[in-house]
Amino acid sequence: MASGTVIVPIRDGSDGDATHRPDPTKFSILDPPAIYLEKIGTLWMQDRGEALPGVRYLLQRLPAGYAVFERPRPNDPKHLDKYLYGHPSHKAFDSPNRFWPHFKYLMENGGDSMGCTCTVCRAKGGSIPPMDPANTKFFKMKAQNGAKISTQVGGSTIQTSKAVHKGRPKLIGSGMDTSRVDEEGTPDVYRNLIDKLKRHGTLDETITESMSMDWRAEQEILPTMLKKLRSEPQWLPRTGDLVLFIRTLPPDVEICQDKDGGFQFYDHANKIFVGYPTWEAGVVGQPPAEDLAIDDLVAQTEKEMGVSYSGCRIEPLPDPNDTNKSLSKRYKYVPLHHTRPFIFWKEFLGHIPEEQWHPTVKNALTVMSSFSLMGKHRFRGTWPNASIHCHGIYIGSELLSVGDTVRLLPKSPSSTCTDVLIIKSIRLKLSNLDLASDNDYDEGRPYNSTVLITGPAYTSDLTRLNKEYLTSSPPPRSMSKYPEFYPLHPPSKELQISFSRILGRLFEADAMTLWFPSLSEDMKTVLPPDLSLGVEGVVGARQFARERDRRIEGMLGSSWFWGDTRAEALDLETVNGLEVGRFDRDRNPKEWRKMIKTMDMMTSEKEREEARKRTRVMVVID
Repeated sequence: MASGTVIVPIRDGSDGDATHRPDPTKFSILDPPAIYLEKIGTLWMQDRGEALPGVRYLLQRLPAGYAVFERPRPNDPKHLDKYLYGHPSHKAFDSPNRFWPHFKYLMENGGDSMGCTCTVCRAKGGSIPPMDPANTKFFKMKAQNGAKISTQVGGSTIQTSKAVHKGRPKLIGSGMDTSRVDEEGTPDVYRNLIDKLKRHGTLDETITESMSMDWRAEQEILPTMLKKLRSEPQWLPRTGDLVLFIRTLPPDVEICQDKDGGFQFYDHANKIFVGYPTWEAGVVGQPPAEDLAIDDLVAQTEKEMGVSYSGCRIEPLPDPNDTNKSLSKRYKYVPLHHTRPFIFWKEFLGHIPEEQWHPTVKNALTVMSSFSLMGKHRFRGTWPNASIHCHGIYIGSELLSVGDTVRLLPKSPSSTCTDVLIIKSIRLKLSNLDLASDNDYDEGRPYNSTVLITGPAYTSDLTRLNKEYLTSSPPPRSMSKYPEFYPLHPPSKELQISFSRILGRLFEADAMTLWFPSLSEDMKTVLPPDLSLGVEGVVGARQFARERDRRIEGMLGSSWFWGDTRAEALDLETVNGLEVGRFDRDRNPKEWRKMIKTMDMMTSEKEREEARKRTRVMVVID
C-alpha cells in the first residue's frame, strides 16, 4: 500500500440490516467498495479536523450489515450504478454523499440511528397525527413482548401468553406476515421474527412494528428522550421514576440530617430542628423542563419560570393491589428540592414510626420487584437462541438507559457496595426456541428468556485490583469524586449480569454529598459518598414486594413482575390526567390500523406521483 494512504478505523455499533440485499440476478456485490471507503473516510477525517493535505484516506470497513452492490445502467450498460444496502428501512443509498450524514450519526451515537435526519431516515414513513403530550404518550404506549415466555430472573419464572391465529399466513401491502398477532390483532413482530429466524438460521434486523400506532408514536418521542438522557446528569428525576416528595416546605426551612442520623426540617432562622417531613411516594409524570443546577437538589434557587415548568409533576402512587386509583388525581407540582430518589426510602424514613408513614410509601414498596423494558429496537439471533436489544429498562423505582453508570448489589447482603458498571447493552435473551411450542396460544412448553445487562465494570475494592487491567481512559463524569475505581476485567472485555444485580443509577458525587453530607472527624474534610447507601432499602423493598404484590403471588415461584409497559408495572390508571394501559377507553387498535393503512397508501400514492413527475422531467431533459 502506498505510503500516502491511511486506514481510518471504524467505531463499533451499527444499525445495518444484513438481510437487506438486492436481486442477485440483477446486482453484483462490489468488494471492496473502494468508492465508499475512500469518500467516507476522507469526509470523516475532514469533519474531525484531522485530514492532512496529500494523504489518501480509506475507511477500515463499512458498518456491519452494509454492503455495496452495482448493476449496469439500463440505457448505458457500460456504466455501473452503485448502491449501498443495509439501511433498516430497506431503502438504498445511491451515493457516498447521501450515506455520509447517516454514517456520521452512527459513529456519534454508538451505532444507533434513532433520531438520524439523513434523507433515507426522513423518508422511512408517513406523517403521524398528533396524539398526547410526549410524557403521557410514553405511558400510553403498549409494548408487544410477543409470544409465550418462561423467564428466569433470580430463580423465578414468569409466563405470559399472546393470542395467535392458525392457518396460512396473510400478507398486507408491505409483505408483513399477519398470521401471528397479539391479543389486540396487531401483527406480533417478535413471534414473526422468531419464525423467520427458524427459517433462515441467523437473523439481524431492526425491529419495525409498522402496524402498531404505539410503536409509531414511540418513534416520535424516543429519539429526543434518549438524547436528553445522555446529556443530563443522573441525579435528575426521569419520567416514570418513583420519588419521595413533600407537598409543602416553609420558607427558610431545609431537610437536614440530625445528630441521630434522621432527616428533619431545620429552621435556619432559629437554628433548630422542627420535626420530620410527611413523605409521600409518587411517580414522575413530568420532569423539570427548565435547566436546573446541582444546588436545586436541596434549596430553592431563583427560576425564570413557575414551578409547573421548573419543577416536577408528581402523582401519588396508588395501591397495585386495589382497583381504587383515585390517589393519582392528587398530583402536585413541586420544586426539585422537595423530592428525593425513592431508592433512599430507608434513609429518609428510618427514624419515622411505620404507622406514621403515608400510605403511598407502602404502595411504592409493593412495586419494587417489578420491571419493564423500553425501546426494543433490534433482533439478533442464531437458531435456537436470539436477543432483543432495548434502549432502556425500568427496575423498581428507576429508569436505566444505555450509557448510564449503575451501582451493583454486593453478592452478600452483609457486604458493602464496591462495584459499578457502565451500561453498553440491555438485552432480552431468548433461548431454547427449538424446544418450545411454536403456538403461543396453547399450553405447550414456553421458551426461556433472561434480561441481561452488559458493559465495562469497575470496583473500588483494592483487594481485587489487577494492574494488568489498568488503562489511561478517564472514568465517566458520574464516577468522579468517588473513591478511585479500578477495572474488573481487561479493556477488551465486558461484564454481563442479570438485571436483578443492579442497585440503581450511580448519582453524581456532588448530589450524594448534598443529600448525605459526611465530614471527617475533625469536621474539616468532606468525605466521598458512601456507595452502600440504599442497599439495605432496596433489598428490603424487593422482599416486601415479593410478599405483598398479588401479581407476583399469583405466579408460583416468581420473584418479579414483568410489565409490558411502565404503566402496567406500576398498575397506573391515569398519568397526567389521561387514561393509560388497559384503562384507556379511547384505545382502538383496530381503528388505528385502518388509519395506518390509509396513511401508508396516501404516502405510496404521493411517492408514485413524485416518481411520475421526475420521469416526465427526465423525458423533457433528454
